[in-house]
Amino acid sequence: MKIFIEKKSYNSFISLRDLSGFQVASIILLIDHSTSKAADYIYLDKLHFLFDLLICDRTFNGFPKLTIPPWSIDKELKNKLIVLSRNEIVEQSNDSGKVRYSLTDKGRSKVESIRNIEELASIDSKARELALASSTKMFKNSKVIFPC
Repeated sequence: MKIFIEKKSYNSFISLRDLSGFQVASIILLIDHSTSKAADYIYLDKLHFLFDLLICDRTFNGFPKLTIPPWSIDKELKNKLIVLSRNEIVEQSNDSGKVRYSLTDKGRSKVESIRNIEELASIDSKARELALASSTKMFKNSKVIFPC
């Protein structure tokens, strides 16, 4: 009997989209970095866009004409945001029919806990980079469309 060991990248057998804890940490960090400057909240569509870039490990190179989410990100993201809202980590509000999110005090303390996890340091820096690269005003003026 022979055993062959083949070395593969972790990307070949681990899907970041299946890691719920990773996704929750990503959402919290994106909200934190998007609301730490002048903005007090982040709209769902912008969070959706940045979340997709973060979990797919893409960089921000400007806004595309059309963005079609590669998976059921709407449902997944909304479910996680509902759980975070019910646990009083994020606060949901509405502005002219658009949903927006901000961190609560409990959420800010969770951010500090997440930042103490060394394995999530790269996610934290990537979330900061993405949030700083696109302002809410720039996002509103873009042509990013999420089909229903």
